[in-house]
Amino acid sequence: MQSDIEDGGVNDDGGLVLAGLLRNLLILAEQFGLSYNALLSEAGLSPETLTDPNQMVPMRYLEHVLNAGVKDTGDDLLGLHLAEFTQPESFGVAGYIVRACGTLREVIEMCMRYEHLVSSVGSTSFEFRPGQVAWTWNLATTNPVFRSQAVDYMLGSLATVRVHLPNITHWDFDCVLLQRRAPEIADQLREYERVFRCPVHFGQPTNALVFPLAALDAPLLHSNSAMRDVLESHARSLESKQTEPDFLGNARAILKTMVMRGKPSRSALADALGMSSRHLLRRLSDEGGSYRALLGELREEMARKLLLESNESIEAIAHRLQYTESQSFIRWFKACHGMTPSQFRQQAANQGNEER
Repeated sequence: MQSDIEDGGVNDDGGLVLAGLLRNLLILAEQFGLSYNALLSEAGLSPETLTDPNQMVPMRYLEHVLNAGVKDTGDDLLGLHLAEFTQPESFGVAGYIVRACGTLREVIEMCMRYEHLVSSVGSTSFEFRPGQVAWTWNLATTNPVFRSQAVDYMLGSLATVRVHLPNITHWDFDCVLLQRRAPEIADQLREYERVFRCPVHFGQPTNALVFPLAALDAPLLHSNSAMRDVLESHARSLESKQTEPDFLGNARAILKTMVMRGKPSRSALADALGMSSRHLLRRLSDEGGSYRALLGELREEMARKLLLESNESIEAIAHRLQYTESQSFIRWFKACHGMTPSQFRQQAANQGNEER
């Protein structure tokens, strides 16, 4: 069998990752017989680089560490195995916020809202299916090796979070979806099912944890809204201290959460960013955009994603995007793509069949 690690090398896509997360991974790696200092050396890292856990460091360091770890251990599933020992706090303030959330919906929304404090290339979302919800996480990188290891680690970590939260019996997954190819070794297939405790399907269009719809709003006993407010205040403080605050990225992340909930509004976005509606419009204009354009972009992105990755009807998708009539949604989509939503979905299905 050819190892995934042979399919590509380390590259620098310009992404960033939380120094505290990288340091925790290095500490965890020692449990697998790896040397903390040796991995630092192989990655070209100095210990001082990781002194401030809230600092963002180049993603290439994480790529080097994972690639070196796989090579030194011979474990193609190292990312998955590291995830078994991860705690929410490994992800900085975002992890602490997760502990204070009242429902799984809040957990996912907080991950979407503050994931830019963990990395600049990860993307969290959730999509609805008949009777189910898929919690997705994807990575923007051109390195297929790193993508597989990082996705295994992140989805495995999200699954491991269940162990650290009270009242999590309703967090059992229906299945896990992975884009990576299926391992050829039966023992590795069984390892995925052992870690996730459910069926795992490979070669899928997205990476996701799929669970019953009823779990989304079931209450969690550890809920502490006051603590969550304090932690969110700290998260916003960290945002403001970033050397180059990504205003547009933050606005996009917040508005994306609102679109997912079906409740986007300019005033709510301004409040979340701590500014007036007028100042919001001025900042967006300075970035060469507008609230309407940003909202349209996110709706278009969500429409494409739902059409490609879900079985929801055109009417259901139109309703989720706040169109009172499906025909209005169809006209809007056709104006954007030159074809109707049904034609877009069929074209993608035909292309997939041709590739197979």
